[in-house]
Amino acid sequence: MATRLDVPQLGLTMETGTILQWVKAEGDKVEKGQPVVVIQTDKVEYEVEAPVAGTLLKIAAKEGAELPVGSLMGVIGQAGEDISALLGGAPAPARGRGEPTGQVVDSSTGGPGVGIPQAVRPESTSRPIDTSTRQAAPRAPGERVKISPVAKKLAQDHGIDFNTLAGTGPEGRIVREDVEKAIAAKSTVPSVGYPQGGRAPSAEPQAVTPETIPLSGMRKVIFERMGQSSREAARVTLFADADLTELVRLRQAKAAEWERRFGLKPSYSDLIHLAVARALREEPRINCRLDGQAVRVRREVNLSFAVDLGEGLVAVVIKDADKKSLADLASVARDLAERARAGKLTSDDMADGTFTVTNLGGLGVEHFTPIINQPQAGILGVGKIMEKPVVRDGGIHVRSMLTLSLVFDHRLLDGAPAAKFLAKVKELLENPAWIW
Repeated sequence: MATRLDVPQLGLTMETGTILQWVKAEGDKVEKGQPVVVIQTDKVEYEVEAPVAGTLLKIAAKEGAELPVGSLMGVIGQAGEDISALLGGAPAPARGRGEPTGQVVDSSTGGPGVGIPQAVRPESTSRPIDTSTRQAAPRAPGERVKISPVAKKLAQDHGIDFNTLAGTGPEGRIVREDVEKAIAAKSTVPSVGYPQGGRAPSAEPQAVTPETIPLSGMRKVIFERMGQSSREAARVTLFADADLTELVRLRQAKAAEWERRFGLKPSYSDLIHLAVARALREEPRINCRLDGQAVRVRREVNLSFAVDLGEGLVAVVIKDADKKSLADLASVARDLAERARAGKLTSDDMADGTFTVTNLGGLGVEHFTPIINQPQAGILGVGKIMEKPVVRDGGIHVRSMLTLSLVFDHRLLDGAPAAKFLAKVKELLENPAWIW
């Protein structure tokens, strides 16, 4: 019996999915659990797996099509089977979240804007070994090459045989960076000997073919969302320098105890997240969004923070962050970040955030003005903690300083409540006794 392949319900808030790539073509045989099509909802890409073994008899929706949940994408059955009834039928009911409909795959776009939160950056500063010239391990006959959609498109555009590449993404997946390294290696002229009396190769540097980054997948979502936010929001930025000397001392003094008790060592970003969540509860006016012709102040404090995937970024959400202890908040942040990088997020992991924190401190940035993550009213940019000379108690002292950049939408609230919120964050960070 033929089986429908429908757009799955991958999260409570998911309404539509966009088909990015058909992994299988019409007439291809598929095994149960084998990836068939890659779809996207919001900024997450999913491999939808075959629910049964058989042949992909029909592709009912082309790449690029945006379909409601439950809509028909394709049909799997036995060769020669009559599927006319399925093709003419109405969309099937959406699958529940408990059903195994597919798994997330990593996205394949890069882009600036927000950085890796310190809460999820490794303590070590070691870098991965460059694998740009390493060849892929021999694959079994018929084994599917794991490659993200944009990496595959980039490889095809530049004449790179991705079958020869070694992937550095999750589970050995070939990602955009792997293809870029192959492109760079291809454009480099090797140093070779030349016959005596002959002419030496030109010392002029070889021109590198300009890279074209398609506006598709995650890059398209970022392009549209950031453009919309920039056009619509009446952005105002407030800056404040917070003295984190006492917070730094607290973390240094408590780090070993926290690690022993919690099984992890909360980072500075965890501590900042905790302070922001508390400030949102005490100064809730900025915790709002536009709701039709009204501004709705949210009771829930659902804290979004940015995770850099290397090929793009996502804002994951810590639900009820103001009700969590430091240990719980740090644990949830790590779980979200790890699942984001492993390609295991759901739409709900990125839904219903009420305020965003984005941290570029780990990349050495002192301060910046981020773009508001609409429909939220504000976003807090966190820079690098830096030792600076500060006038204090009539003398000059070296203190651990942090610049905070609060960007808010002046359409939704005025400067005074935004300033009160920023002042509260600063107060909590500078006087951290409340944490313990």
